[in-house]
Amino acid sequence: MTSMARAGAPPERALALHTRVGIQGERGSFSDGALARFPALVPDAVCFDDFGSVLAALEAGAIDRALLPVHNSLAGVVAPSLRAIAAHDLRVEEEIDVPVRLALLGLPGASLGGLVTAASHPVALAQCSRFFSHHPGVRPVAAHDTAGAARLVAERGDPGAGAIASREAGELHGLVPLALDIQDRADNCTRFWLLARRRLAPPALEGVAAHLDRQVTPEQGIVAIRGATTLTEDTVPAMKAAVRELLEAVLERNGISTEAVVSAVFSVTPDLTCGFPALAAREAGWTAVPLLCTAEIAVPGALPRCIRVMLHVSGRPVRAPVHVYLRDARVLRPDLGAP
Repeated sequence: MTSMARAGAPPERALALHTRVGIQGERGSFSDGALARFPALVPDAVCFDDFGSVLAALEAGAIDRALLPVHNSLAGVVAPSLRAIAAHDLRVEEEIDVPVRLALLGLPGASLGGLVTAASHPVALAQCSRFFSHHPGVRPVAAHDTAGAARLVAERGDPGAGAIASREAGELHGLVPLALDIQDRADNCTRFWLLARRRLAPPALEGVAAHLDRQVTPEQGIVAIRGATTLTEDTVPAMKAAVRELLEAVLERNGISTEAVVSAVFSVTPDLTCGFPALAAREAGWTAVPLLCTAEIAVPGALPRCIRVMLHVSGRPVRAPVHVYLRDARVLRPDLGAP
């Protein structure tokens, strides 16, 4: 365990018994399991769907502490968590490194050869790049939580659907392991921060800013993913449908969410004048991503009514980036086009 006392700060005061600790995820998640690694803490876990909701509850006093992941040894920083933390005035009371062993889970009777999808949190998917490269028939699907993905597989009852989570999460939801230890390295671990409101923390404890530099590694960077599609006609409804289809396909095939997208650059051929693809992306829910539109060069014989996009994604990808070419745009890169 890595604690503030080990880092040179004075020992923290004992936390009260039955402390309400907020986590992102469900029971059986790695955040839930990490709570047992605080010997001075008898936690009552309070589960939330996203990091922002955890910290809003902490600021409001609805919970006493928050336990959030901030860095994984394979996937790098957990950017959505750090962004949420940076928006609040908090102190880091303790940090620990938790070993992460990932299992591929399925329904009883399912087999690895019969799986079509494997759902998990994007950070967990990013820790299994070698598994996906060796099993190209299994498509990664981003989910809100590892344990939540296991629950959904159990509820839906589809033998072709699997989840990547802890073995304990599988047992909790009646799933069986189809493959164990599928993370890229045996020493895979995730760092968690135990966070408190600044007014409740001892003055000697470090603030969030003092920890940030320790979370970024040389492995962290930006990945570029390309995509293209075409319109059947130069109309606003056709553009909205094409942009939504393209963006959803890029996210799904790469196992990422919009939270991982740093920016998106669209280009359109000169024969498209009905509107901006960035506006179509905004209406499709991409409200937090910086977007830019540009015009393609008017080259004779170029593919007509074509929209291209370049996404810049933070962190290491699940596998080599999957570039997506849809509709008539498949002719641009037939080696990369959708089947």
